[in-house]
Amino acid sequence: MKRWILIIAMGIVSTITYGQKQIPEIDIKDLNGKVHTVEGVRQEGKALVVCFFATWCKPCLQEMNAIAEVYEDWNEEDGFELIAISIDDSRSSAKVKSVVNGNDWPFKVFTDSNSELKRALKITSIPYTLILNKKGEVVYEKTSYTVGAEYELFEKFKKIDSQ
Repeated sequence: MKRWILIIAMGIVSTITYGQKQIPEIDIKDLNGKVHTVEGVRQEGKALVVCFFATWCKPCLQEMNAIAEVYEDWNEEDGFELIAISIDDSRSSAKVKSVVNGNDWPFKVFTDSNSELKRALKITSIPYTLILNKKGEVVYEKTSYTVGAEYELFEKFKKIDSQ
């Protein structure tokens, strides 16, 4: 009986461990057109928050602006790191830089104008936020934004980053 319990427990642990998904190595561009991957911009050994947004999405802009207001304090306090990835298509991607500059966002912003990363992650609605753990695995995902949700996101980041 103990043997069966051990075998089942090992199966559950291996499913959880190997069930984590990695973020795909798909190219994204910074606002100057330089090509990167998400893993390439993540600080090694640190958790990372990745927020997908579009310039035409009001809840996305509300979320990005709310995070921007507290970003520098959180970064100093706990090393909070976030990158924002625009899913605006090639027709509207020219607006991204002006939106970012107009809102004075302190975090790094990239574009996925061909929606390759969006499709690979099976993102169907935005805003879409995920947290990568220190190993680069996706360990938290959420869609939508409500006022104050940024504080819950920060608490999740701290917990994941401390593990």
